Amino acid sequence: MANAVRTRSAQSVQEARVRARQNWKRLAILAVALFVVVNLARSVLPTLGVKTPLGGQRPTSGTTTQAGTPPPATAEVNGVKVLGSGAPIVTVDPGIVRPDMPVTIVGAGFDPGSKIDIVMTTGTGKKAKTTPLATATGDRYGSFYTTIKFPSNSTATDTSTRDITAQQRGAKKVAKSQAQLAAGAAGVAKLSAVVGRPGDTVTLTVSGFSPGEELAVYWGRINGTPGAVLKADSHGAVTKVPIKVGVSAVGTTSVVIVGQKSGAAASLPFQVLKLYPSIALKPYAVKAMNPVGFSGKGFVPEERVLVRLNSAGGAPIMALQTDGAGAFKSGGFIVPYQLKGAQRLVFTGELSGATVSSSFSVLPYMPMARTSTYGGSPGTSISFYGSGFGANEAVHVYAAKGKGAKPQLVGAFRTDAAGGARAVGRYTIPGDAGDAVLFTLVGQRSGGTATVTFKVDNSAGPVDVAPQPPYVLPPDLQN
Repeated sequence: MANAVRTRSAQSVQEARVRARQNWKRLAILAVALFVVVNLARSVLPTLGVKTPLGGQRPTSGTTTQAGTPPPATAEVNGVKVLGSGAPIVTVDPGIVRPDMPVTIVGAGFDPGSKIDIVMTTGTGKKAKTTPLATATGDRYGSFYTTIKFPSNSTATDTSTRDITAQQRGAKKVAKSQAQLAAGAAGVAKLSAVVGRPGDTVTLTVSGFSPGEELAVYWGRINGTPGAVLKADSHGAVTKVPIKVGVSAVGTTSVVIVGQKSGAAASLPFQVLKLYPSIALKPYAVKAMNPVGFSGKGFVPEERVLVRLNSAGGAPIMALQTDGAGAFKSGGFIVPYQLKGAQRLVFTGELSGATVSSSFSVLPYMPMARTSTYGGSPGTSISFYGSGFGANEAVHVYAAKGKGAKPQLVGAFRTDAAGGARAVGRYTIPGDAGDAVLFTLVGQRSGGTATVTFKVDNSAGPVDVAPQPPYVLPPDLQN
């Protein structure tokens, strides 16, 4: 019996020892698990989006960009190495940046409550240049999260990388990351229509540019004066902004949008249709020294329209400015006396080259004249009345004694502003006038001609009328 008791006691002691060893193993596994979890929280989670926003002051002098060599990993979870020693890391989001765009910098593995200077390094060796970006404060896990505006002191053609360094003050904890400039990268653009005429309105939407930068819009080219200048929003985009279709060659062309700071560009194909402007003349028939007015539409907005006479080339007689709708209205011009018959005005857009013509007629002057009396005996003194001549023009009076006789200049007078004259000039019917005197009145500017016949009564014999001296034309009645 005693032997049986001793055997059961020995078994109980053995089982207790086994249970103790199992408990120690469980505690060891639990300690390792806790160690991994804590270091995951301190090192990995901040880089996965766990944000602890902190700001700070600009870094002070003495900042270094020399990063120490991180220690080896001490654990591996699902194939991912975890820096169990708390070695610092820093990330830049996004990694491809543009000047003035928001950039998020996340760090982990620094001392809790420590000050971390964040700097950017350009170049290498003696030519390296360091630019302070921000100062962050480590949270209770030694992590930080801050957002900055990426510096704009980079040229539009610079696509090199920038070293982003996080340096803990008073310690050797340093971490580095890189950001690559996307200057000159392609933006994205969209138009509400891909077919139109110069001057039509379309809406433009673009993205992928630097925040707040000016965007130059070109039609069919990439330099010179832009057709429009837009301003990108804080995301480097513009949305459904109305713009005018610019002047370009008819057919397929390109719309090019260029960021004036980043150098980023976007382009779209666009089909430019031919312009078909129209002209309205008023009146279509007019006498010289009267105005011809005209209006036009269908040209490019804000372009000059050159007006030429009877030709598409040569010197224009005037230039008209279109409004924002590509239209104009003009009082026209005064038709000169030199124009006779059918005429044509040619209108050409100075920028667009769009051409349209319209015709009008210059009517001849057809004046009327009469003498102060329709007939009389030789020796009768007469004067003249006229209408329908040119305004303020000289009218020369010719007399022919008898049918087939050669006319002689016998007088002259000047019309009034309406082209008329009353009781002007003096002429005495000579004794050898025969049975009639034919008078011809000729406007010296308009070319208008009027005739009137004076009936000479039969005198039944010779009439003694003193001959008139030859008429001398005064200089002021030349024309």
